[in-house]
Amino acid sequence: MHSSPNQEKAAQVPIRAAAELSLAKNILYSALGGVAGATVVYPLDMAKTQLQMDAAGKYTGLFDCFAKVARSEGIGALYRGLPANIIGIMPEKTIKLAGNDFFRQQFKVDDKSVYPEGNMLREGASGGLAGACQIIVTTPMEITKIRMQMYEPAPGEQVNQMKVLSNMVKEMGIRGMYQGTVSTFMRDVPFSIVYFSLYGVFRRKLADENGKISAFGALGASTCAGIVGASGSTPLDVIKTRLQAKTAPGVAPYKGWVPTVSRIVAEEGAMALFKGVGPRTIIISPLFGIALMVKETLANWFP
Repeated sequence: MHSSPNQEKAAQVPIRAAAELSLAKNILYSALGGVAGATVVYPLDMAKTQLQMDAAGKYTGLFDCFAKVARSEGIGALYRGLPANIIGIMPEKTIKLAGNDFFRQQFKVDDKSVYPEGNMLREGASGGLAGACQIIVTTPMEITKIRMQMYEPAPGEQVNQMKVLSNMVKEMGIRGMYQGTVSTFMRDVPFSIVYFSLYGVFRRKLADENGKISAFGALGASTCAGIVGASGSTPLDVIKTRLQAKTAPGVAPYKGWVPTVSRIVAEEGAMALFKGVGPRTIIISPLFGIALMVKETLANWFP
């Protein structure tokens, strides 16, 4: 017995509604995971920026940076720029995580009939494309966050973060907000290719027979992938930070990707490209670990 066109149309409605709800949940879970991860690791991110911009050798390491910033400006200074980061991290992580899922679907990465053991190459391509898409949000978020982190308040000044942020945005304008777009692209795409391809491998090892992974499994898989991706892409992050941050008074600003690399190596040595590798690795691993743990947990609780 053949169904009528009206019956077929009616049957498609709940399917379409379920798909739209699934997409909405994916976006929501990605955003919440991103906020949770960014908030937890933010002091490390603050220290990483300080170390990467430390051409004069002011800090001897991570803990020395924490101590000096807290001693001179108070503990709250370690969270300077967090509001700008939270505003940007929600759409950024949504694009990255939900975008990765979207491209995985397009490449049929999770289709067991096509790739029963997964496909690392296609997982890397999915991650790379998601990383490329996110830079429209990442670039303005990063430059405002970095400049807030490097902001030096006047003696006795009570920093109103939202007011300082608003003034920075007005000063830079739309064009200035996208300063360093190329360097952001050159950092995020290689990182995303490495990260998501490795995460896919580790996730399959830890998932159950239904393809679901526990919260701690997601944290472990993401942390391992993050260690490799973050440490390897540190030189690209250093270059991006130098191009986006304001230099100290009397220091010429950095201009151009290749000239910045040459200048860093000439003035500070090649190892300066790995400044902040420890904090960056410590940041990225739990940042994505917490983000994906929250996302996977919410997906398990509210499928």
